[in-house]
Amino acid sequence: MRHPWHQASLRTGTELRVDPRVILSSQILQLSSVELESAIQNELEENPALERLEESESPLSEQSVLESLLPEAALPCSQDWEFRRSLPTEEGVDWLDYVCTEDSLGDHLRAQLAQLVPEALWPVADYMVDCLDERGYLDVPVEEVALATGCTLEQAEEVHRLLRSCDPPGVGATDLVDCLLLQLRGDTTEEGRLARAILKNHVEELASREVGKLARRYRVSPEAVEAAFARILSLDPFPVDGTPLTVGAKRPKASPAARPDLTIRLRDHGWEVLVHGPEPSMFTISRSYSNRLQQLREGSRGQREEVRHVGEFVKRARNFIESLGQRCKPLNRIGRYLVERQPGFLATGRYQYLQPLTRTRMAHDLGLHESTVSRATMGKFVEIATGEVLPFDVFFKPALRVRKMIEEILATENPRRPLSDERIAELLAQKGVKIARRTVSKYRQGERMLSSHHRRSA
Repeated sequence: MRHPWHQASLRTGTELRVDPRVILSSQILQLSSVELESAIQNELEENPALERLEESESPLSEQSVLESLLPEAALPCSQDWEFRRSLPTEEGVDWLDYVCTEDSLGDHLRAQLAQLVPEALWPVADYMVDCLDERGYLDVPVEEVALATGCTLEQAEEVHRLLRSCDPPGVGATDLVDCLLLQLRGDTTEEGRLARAILKNHVEELASREVGKLARRYRVSPEAVEAAFARILSLDPFPVDGTPLTVGAKRPKASPAARPDLTIRLRDHGWEVLVHGPEPSMFTISRSYSNRLQQLREGSRGQREEVRHVGEFVKRARNFIESLGQRCKPLNRIGRYLVERQPGFLATGRYQYLQPLTRTRMAHDLGLHESTVSRATMGKFVEIATGEVLPFDVFFKPALRVRKMIEEILATENPRRPLSDERIAELLAQKGVKIARRTVSKYRQGERMLSSHHRRSA
């Protein structure tokens, strides 16, 4: 007869036992799409029973199916005008006509201006694009453009204004300072506003790095001036060829955009949720290993060690493939949930439409464990309908929503009449966010945004 403590210990040991497949699924769910690729590569190297299927070079299409089943039906009809038009002529075919070429800067700019400039002014826009030099600067005065194209000076200035709004930022500038100011347009951060003021009024102090003088002039800390200097030095002086500034220390270029783990798009037929990462169908168990395991199981018992060895690799590969499939399910459900709860934000990227949400609430609504939601979203990124790639944290941090709304309000304020913190609080209240003036001040300072007094002077 066993003692009660022994029975309790057995019961506890049974309760703490966890299926290895559950552990593996949790580990894979926690990985981002980039980390998952690395984990897959390691598994392929360590487990010979796991194989990755080769991607088909020519995907199966309706035409290929038709050609294989009914070859005569796939032949083009002699009445097919497109077919006859594509037949070689007596002069022969110049295959260089079919070579893919990259758009030039002129093509890139003309495509943008075609959506902005009235049709009557297209010749002016075309001429102005031709007047850009190798740096992307406008090489001739606007008055000369008006004279050469026969338009009024006001029309030429309007086309110039539209050209300066095109991508890449800074194109159409008249000089270096103008180019840098164009790139700072719309920057509502403290260093961005201060950088604009320095470029407009104190280029000599910038060249000589008179930090103290500028700090006293704008009543800011020396660190704020240094941040403005770094912001200026991070800009591209020549928007076309990308030559970096060489004066003083440079801030490293911004890192590439994060790779999304989940994409939520708005299509004509509705919302589409796409989970990124390899799918289970891309992997299989090695045929040689599965055949060998079957032979060993049907053979004699003297090969028990080899059966165990081969069986472990096959089981490991099967569990890995199943775990890849389990990873997609919670991410897809989370994406669908966000479509239901956050459609306004997903469609526009405007933080005023972002509804308060927590991981606990999401887990409860989806019937998932909170740890599952945490693993599925922590450290991962989602691409919304606007093309922005954002961390999942934006959905679960209320303070971030408020800070972003403050940025949006300041971005649209009248620079001659900057909004006070109290007025910002009132505007937030109208949008359903009730916070105190001092909280607005705290968030603004946390984002290194200038006060209304300094924004007016900047």
